[in-house]
Amino acid sequence: MRASFLAVCGTAVIMLVSALAETKTTPRLHPESLARIEAITSFCEKVDRASQADYRSKLNDFMSGHSSDELVADRASNRYQKAMVQANETLASVSPATEVKSCGQFLAENY
Repeated sequence: MRASFLAVCGTAVIMLVSALAETKTTPRLHPESLARIEAITSFCEKVDRASQADYRSKLNDFMSGHSSDELVADRASNRYQKAMVQANETLASVSPATEVKSCGQFLAENY
């Protein structure tokens, strides 16, 4: 279960890093990356309430430079919806014993 959580995190980070490496301008978000980051952030805010502000800050940093129109369009896409379902299914299977630790690892990752 922990491996699945880390796989979702890893995929989101890899997609973001590859997008950032391609250009100096703010790259367009991939709807799948946005869905995964939002799912992880929402999950972690619930299981690690003491660090809610940190998760919110990480999400805001991720979305920085992107217009609200872009975010709305991404959230309305089928790609976003499918990725959100997959991420939530994966996160639902995370063991309660590893939830906070896994979320702490997510916070520690830089992208």
